[in-house]
Amino acid sequence: MENEASRRITWECRAADREFFERELEDFVPPRVYDAHAHLWRATDWQGREPEIVRLAPPEMTLECYRDHMAWILPGRDVHGLHFAFPTIFPNDPVPCNEWVGQQVKKDKMARGHFYLRPADDPDHVRQEVKRLGLHGFKPYAGFAERPDKKNAEIPEYFPEWAARIAGEEGWTVTLHMQRPRSLADASNQHWIRTYCERYPDMLLILDHAARGFNPYHAAEGLHKLADLPNLFVETSAVCNPLAIIACIQSLGPTRVMYASDFFVSHMRATNLPFGDSFLWLDEDSPAWKNAAYRAEPVLLGLENLRAARAAFEVLGLGQRDVEHYFWDNAASLFDL
Repeated sequence: MENEASRRITWECRAADREFFERELEDFVPPRVYDAHAHLWRATDWQGREPEIVRLAPPEMTLECYRDHMAWILPGRDVHGLHFAFPTIFPNDPVPCNEWVGQQVKKDKMARGHFYLRPADDPDHVRQEVKRLGLHGFKPYAGFAERPDKKNAEIPEYFPEWAARIAGEEGWTVTLHMQRPRSLADASNQHWIRTYCERYPDMLLILDHAARGFNPYHAAEGLHKLADLPNLFVETSAVCNPLAIIACIQSLGPTRVMYASDFFVSHMRATNLPFGDSFLWLDEDSPAWKNAAYRAEPVLLGLENLRAARAAFEVLGLGQRDVEHYFWDNAASLFDL
């Protein structure tokens, strides 16, 4: 019975989370943090299909509410961020989602927002909407790829070239979540990233989740082949294996790698780990926890992610200045704070 509480999906900060941060992270995380990947939402925009953890969260995730809850994994820190909608599970209506994000980022001069993009959208209208809403780039979603096996979608199927062209003309940033089983080790993904970055050098492309490095060997294999692209960046949200962050820093250098949380995913009790040519997620209702040795209570995934970052920095022998680049300076430069 003692494991039942650990396996029940919750939206809460526990004593174990606070103890973990104090022990593992208090002397690593600097006073101010820029979060390069954080979702804002209203429960109504999920159209009744929100995951259980979102049903337990506040129904309107405002900028202020986001900051309050980031204190669960970054206590006492001054947090700002890049925000967008969270429709990856299904292709819902982007219009109210983008309106909500636009309303929220206007509250903070250091906040930035990305436009939830559909490949079938009218390019001129999209350009106007991004400017009207005060946003700063694009967040394409593979849910709109016109194929049943969306996990195999190639980049132009959900991030069309017209969007890369507009981002280049405007100097905007784009946050890209790659599909396909081998992520950046996939030849198609490498081809389209290089093609877009070279054709539109003023587009600033951010690969999320450490170049979707949940299997870090995929990130390591692909990143060094693209490291010569000066407009390519990564953020490290949600990865829990330090090898992924090590691969990013070794390939791109410490000034093109940024901290990110992937809020609300950061607030799940979960971790992820590679195996073979894939990876595995263990969330808080997984029966695997009952087989854990010793203390079996999982902590928030955002804390696991931060510990992986610390381990990566220590293995690489990086200093405090590099830590500050990672948590603030790189984003401040990229997003022109």
